[in-house]
Amino acid sequence: MKFTDLRVLALFTILGTSLFAKDYKGAELRTNSTFLYGRFEVRMRSAAGSGMLSSFFTYHDSPNVPAQWNEIDIEILGKSSNSVQFNIITQGQVGHEVTKTVQFNPHQAFHIYAIEWTPDYVAWRVDGFEIYREIRSHVSQLYYTPKLMMNIWPPDAVGWVGALNPASLPLYAYYDWVKYYEYTPGSGDNFTLLWQDDFTAWNQARWSKGTHTWYGNLCDFIPQNAVFQDGYMILCLTDALNIGYSGAPISDLDIDPPYMVWARVYPDHIRVFFSEPVDPVTAQNVSNYLMANVTITQATLLSDNRTVILDAQGLIPSQVYNLIAMGIKDLNQPPNVMSASSIITKLTIGIPAGFNVAGPSWQNYYADQIWTENDEYGYTGGNPTLLPDTVLFNNTTEDDIYRSEMRNAAFYHIRLPDGLYDITLMFAETQFSSPSARIFDVYAEGQLVLDNLNIYSEAGLQQFTAVEKTVSHLSVDDGILELYFESVVGDPVISGIKIEEVPSGINQNNQIPTGLEWDLYPNPFNGAFTIRYHLNQSQWVEIDLYNIRGQHVRKMMRNFEPPGLHISRYQFADLSSGIYLVSIKLQTGIMDVKKIAYLK
Repeated sequence: MKFTDLRVLALFTILGTSLFAKDYKGAELRTNSTFLYGRFEVRMRSAAGSGMLSSFFTYHDSPNVPAQWNEIDIEILGKSSNSVQFNIITQGQVGHEVTKTVQFNPHQAFHIYAIEWTPDYVAWRVDGFEIYREIRSHVSQLYYTPKLMMNIWPPDAVGWVGALNPASLPLYAYYDWVKYYEYTPGSGDNFTLLWQDDFTAWNQARWSKGTHTWYGNLCDFIPQNAVFQDGYMILCLTDALNIGYSGAPISDLDIDPPYMVWARVYPDHIRVFFSEPVDPVTAQNVSNYLMANVTITQATLLSDNRTVILDAQGLIPSQVYNLIAMGIKDLNQPPNVMSASSIITKLTIGIPAGFNVAGPSWQNYYADQIWTENDEYGYTGGNPTLLPDTVLFNNTTEDDIYRSEMRNAAFYHIRLPDGLYDITLMFAETQFSSPSARIFDVYAEGQLVLDNLNIYSEAGLQQFTAVEKTVSHLSVDDGILELYFESVVGDPVISGIKIEEVPSGINQNNQIPTGLEWDLYPNPFNGAFTIRYHLNQSQWVEIDLYNIRGQHVRKMMRNFEPPGLHISRYQFADLSSGIYLVSIKLQTGIMDVKKIAYLK
């Protein structure tokens, strides 16, 4: 008897999988609700074995695929012992796969994986830190509302996952808990926990079990292979006869030692971030760290128990180093001990610094860039806009900075050593000629620092007029300055950012310290004076100007200088007459202050 394609399809629909049942049975758990943006987090241990994978992903469950395909994946291939795959699949079933190496075997112990999905980026996190961020244009194609899913299955793609060996079955992937954080920009870390499921039982109001399959999947999903037991959800891959979970009691042990995620060099210290909380005794033992041509004098573990500050002598911030660490223990009992391993340090920005938001580099301003966890600064969200070179601005000599602006600004991130900073934000109104068209708030480090800012009114009801707002003595204590711009009316906008470090204090001692020879002349001066100093070795030099009350007037220089004689001339025609203090500070810790008189 010969069937047409339609008759075969009708028969398949009537008989279901009984006629075309597959040899293998897998499992899938999916939410009943859908989501738009958020952080999706899971603690899981993947299954090991060729020819299959364990997953955690979002998927737009629609009959209109591939036209409406939206999917964000974490896929752990059973054949790999040190990698995780991330993928975004967009309309037309277009994939954008990325494979990242991890420093542990994901099949041997539980680890925490997360997907962060916002209108501007998708980021994947492992054990609490970001390891990849997707910022390319296809992120904007993720606008359908997906469900959150987990599954275990054997693809019909030997080149991708390897060949499945039936003798290796059954295989199990273990899920300890799942959390969903709503995307709440400007609140906390921009995500707010909405719910957590600890899998003590099957919450049927939240989850459904899969009962389907598809072309290219060598298994059927069956409810019996999604098992809730002992506070875990277990996804099983089995043959057709021996379904369900028949494994041993679940082992949930920490067997992975800590490792260095990144290290950054600053003028007098190194900041090291570990993969997990570490033991204070071993983390603060300076003998556990080595770096060529550098003397580490002190190690301090910060309150997050994952960041260590290494005070060091002989550092050159413009140089890349190989940092070696060993003997660091985690908090497990008994502890896992880190064997000798190395990491290449990252270069950091110098302070003072300027950032040409949405624009190219100009004089002492850095060119702008999109923020990722591997960068020292950058923006998240917003529309970079460049104005013609013919546009001029009032109240500034830095027109080039104001000719680039971030419209609909959202976030700006800058890595800084912990300390106090003066942050100057640069604005100009280039679109509207009404005081009611644009009003916004600015947050720095979670604090509201500019409330209902109206730059058109601040500029005296003028367009193309520079407005600078300085946030003084802002404390940064987590290594990253976070700025957030929130609309009140219209879209926030910003053109530039300037940062200066607030000195910890100055010593008005006119005695020249040993090892530093310097002078300034003429004294008194009228408009300009010269500083001459001699260095015995290469090092960072900072020169600052203060008023007689010890208040910082301006940063005159911060450079890495070679040994020898240095002569610099400074012009200050805008100063008021009076007595000023000039401080010079060397990387070696030497500091001196001299008085100088300005006579107009």
